[in-house]
Amino acid sequence: MSRVIHFEILADDAKRISRFYERVFGWTVQKWNGPIDYWFLMTGDPKEPGIDGAFAMRQGPDDFNVNTIGVPSIDDAIKRITKNGGKIIRPKSTLPGVGYLAYFKDTEGNIWGIMQSDTSAK
Repeated sequence: MSRVIHFEILADDAKRISRFYERVFGWTVQKWNGPIDYWFLMTGDPKEPGIDGAFAMRQGPDDFNVNTIGVPSIDDAIKRITKNGGKIIRPKSTLPGVGYLAYFKDTEGNIWGIMQSDTSAK
């Protein structure tokens, strides 16, 4: 069964949003050393229920906050999404060393991410 594994919040000012979530919820923020500006959010003890997430820099007015569902095969998930009335809105892309990511709208217009982990992705 596929589960929600990650959330992403968009930001215009990384320092401002980091301070907000650190002060309000006690979350830990750590900048990623990858090719884009991205900050991981650790929301609590990994032994307790919950998920971690990240901040990404807003690229434009049509960007959106997103929850991501982990899937064993992104290609199979894309087929099932479209077969059942969903629409792929950002096609499969590769995150080197992380895996594969795509975004879709469900039948009610909600936007989600799907991700297949694969540390050998290039």
